[in-house]
Amino acid sequence: MAKMVCILLMVLAGASVLGARQADEPDVKSKIIALERLSKMQAFAAKDVKTLDQLLDKNFVLVNPDGKVETKADLLLFVQSADSLQYTVGVMMVRVHGDTAVATGLYSLTGVQHGNRLSYRGRFVDTWLLKEGQWVAIASLTIADE
Repeated sequence: MAKMVCILLMVLAGASVLGARQADEPDVKSKIIALERLSKMQAFAAKDVKTLDQLLDKNFVLVNPDGKVETKADLLLFVQSADSLQYTVGVMMVRVHGDTAVATGLYSLTGVQHGNRLSYRGRFVDTWLLKEGQWVAIASLTIADE
């Protein structure tokens, strides 16, 4: 009987943790949307590599619209070397899976780098991880519309 009570308490404890996570899901979605829309948009426009450095995990990987795989260092160098950048996010959905969130949506990136105009418009998939109490981007896939 004591064993049965112990098992029941463990199941109830697990259910309450799961319930707490589900209750926090709207907060997590709002946080990820804010990180996508405000932080990245402002950081790109201001060439704020310090903010981007904090948002991106040290092992961050990006598949750019040309299909090239880039690292965090590559992305930070791109932002630093651009003459101007404007990054905007349109329609977006966030799905939360425990300590992981996946944001999908539409984006636009325009700017000038080394005198060349840049213009990308398409879809993105960003994967975020709650790491040491902070949400960080661990992977991004961008697909340009043709």
